[in-house]
Amino acid sequence: MPETTSHKWPFVTLLLLGCLFSNRVIADDSGANLLAEVQSAQDRAQKEAILSEFAGHFPNGGSELLYIARTTHDDDTEWLAIRQIGTLKYRAAEPFLTQALHSQSHYVRGNAARALGDLGDVAAVPDLMQILGPEQDSGVIEQTSLALRMLHAHEAVPLLKTKASNPSPQTCMWVLQAVDELGSKADVPFFASFLFDKNEAVAELAAIALQGRVGQDFGVHRCGNGPCNYQVGGVKEAQAWWAIHKQDWKQLSGGKPRAALLPRRYPLPLAGDKPL
Repeated sequence: MPETTSHKWPFVTLLLLGCLFSNRVIADDSGANLLAEVQSAQDRAQKEAILSEFAGHFPNGGSELLYIARTTHDDDTEWLAIRQIGTLKYRAAEPFLTQALHSQSHYVRGNAARALGDLGDVAAVPDLMQILGPEQDSGVIEQTSLALRMLHAHEAVPLLKTKASNPSPQTCMWVLQAVDELGSKADVPFFASFLFDKNEAVAELAAIALQGRVGQDFGVHRCGNGPCNYQVGGVKEAQAWWAIHKQDWKQLSGGKPRAALLPRRYPLPLAGDKPL
C-alpha cells in the first residue's frame, strides 16, 4: 500500500490492510494499539492526521476513539479523539462527552460541546447551557453556541444574548447567528443594538438579522457562510430605519412588537467549522 504522507503510521496501515483483505471486525485491543500509535506521534498535526485517517477508513470505529479519549492523559489526544467521535456520530459516547464539558482544558470543553451538537443529543442542552453561563473562553463559547443552534435549543436564547458582548468580534458573530436562528420576533431591539458596533462585520451581520425580521431590504446580504463585503450604505440604512421605528419595538403589551411590523424570517446558514 503506497504511503500518502511523509509520516509512517504502522498500526493504521496494518489495520487498514487487514480490513481490506478480510471481513474480520476490528480487534478488541485495537483501541490500546491506536492510542499507543497516537501517543508516539511527535506533534499535534501528526496526532490529528492519524486519528483523521482512522476515522476516515473506519466509520464504525467510534469505540476505539472513545477508548482513546477516556484513557489518554494528553489533552491534545483527548480533544482530537473527541472531534472524530463527533464526526462519526458515535452515540455511545454521549455520557463521556457530557462529562468532558467540565474539563479544565478549553480545547476539550469546546470540542465536546461541538460533538454533542454533531450527535444531535438534545438531552445535553441543559449541560451545554450550564457550562456556557460562566464560560470565558471565546472558542468554547463559539462551539457551544453552535451546538445549541444545531440542537434547536430555543430556550437558550436569553443566555446566548448575555454572551454576545464578548470582546472577540468573531465570537460575537457566532452568538448573533445562534440568536438569529433560535430567537423570536421580539429580538429586533437586541440586533439593532449591534448596528452601531465598531466592528464592521458585526454591524453588517446585525443588519442582516434585522432586515429578515422587519421585512425590509437594507441591501446587506451574505455570501455563503460569511458577509460579501462590508456595505456601509446598507448598515447606515438599517441604522436610519431603526432611528425612525425603534419606539414601535419597545416592550409594549407582553413585550410583543406592533403587529404591523411583524417580520418574515430568513434564517442564516450554519457558521463554518474551524479548529479551536
